[in-house]
Amino acid sequence: MIFRITATFGLAIILLSAAAAQFYEAPKGVVPGSGRVPAAAPSAIRVDQRLNAVISDNWQFKDHTGKLVTSGEIFSERPTILLLAFYKCTGVCSIEIESLKKTIRGMKKDDVGDLYNLAIVSIDPTEGPKEASAKRDYLIETYDRKGTDRGFKFLTGDMKNIQGLADEVGFRFYRDEKTGNITHPAGIMIISPERRIIRYFLDQQYDAKPVLLALQDARNEVVGEKDDRPFFMACINVDPLTGKRSINVMNAVRTGGVITVLAIIGSILIMNRSTKQKDMRNRRGDQN
Repeated sequence: MIFRITATFGLAIILLSAAAAQFYEAPKGVVPGSGRVPAAAPSAIRVDQRLNAVISDNWQFKDHTGKLVTSGEIFSERPTILLLAFYKCTGVCSIEIESLKKTIRGMKKDDVGDLYNLAIVSIDPTEGPKEASAKRDYLIETYDRKGTDRGFKFLTGDMKNIQGLADEVGFRFYRDEKTGNITHPAGIMIISPERRIIRYFLDQQYDAKPVLLALQDARNEVVGEKDDRPFFMACINVDPLTGKRSINVMNAVRTGGVITVLAIIGSILIMNRSTKQKDMRNRRGDQN
């Protein structure tokens, strides 16, 4: 019985992973990547949470107009939600940006450009102000709150400055020099006006209330807690260029292992309960 239950759960996770791989197809005219982390970066794709670290003020980027701005200027006005992504990405980056839009719209009394800023920095050195401007216009239009334009900062830069900022916030990504494909983790950071890292949210979805509370902490320079949420269900790799999904075998195996353990425990509990009920019925029969 236990074997049948665990086998069923194991098969279910593989089937669910395979089904999820059909959710996104490569856009027309774009050659799909492998959807897997390159062998050259076996353990490089992660976020090292560097709470309370202070970002240098001299990293240089271009804004959506092509104007040169420094990290000191980007983070100096008010608390900032920082997302490292890239604008041509139709995979996990798009998911994150759409989730961020939902998050900031959920802050009904606190507008971008008022309590906080939103800064998206491209990790693709081939992108420039044109791509940044297009993505910024889209987000402002769909955010649909007048007078908030000043709070949206969409930035691009060269690899030296991109890598410098990424290293300081602990964002470890990989760019294949041959194909240009970028593999990166998901998550946002909350940065204070003193350029201090206050909080990480390591996910593709962000609830408005915790993010708002972290922004309020950032305004007071109060460093938050480490994000230690387990990520058991990361069974799908998303090709960052095409959005195509494929099975992450190792994560599927890990998840299957967790489910198997839970299934075994559940089976034991059910069997014990059945045994106790049977014993009680036998005792009643003997008494009669």
